[in-house]
Amino acid sequence: MKTKDYTQKFEELTKIVKELEGGDIAIDDMTIKIQEALVLLDECKESLSNVNEDVNKIRDEINSANENNI
Repeated sequence: MKTKDYTQKFEELTKIVKELEGGDIAIDDMTIKIQEALVLLDECKESLSNVNEDVNKIRDEINSANENNI
């Protein structure tokens, strides 16, 4: 099974939120959808955190390289 990327997870989360807001979900299914949404939300947060860490590392490397070239 292929792992979903951030965009796929976010789109699925958005779909669930719209379904919940629309009230088109049976009460029995609502708990399942909310649990799915919470898992997707955590996974999206983790992905964004990882990207943020990567960007900070790259920024630090660029700053360090620039300082060494001065």
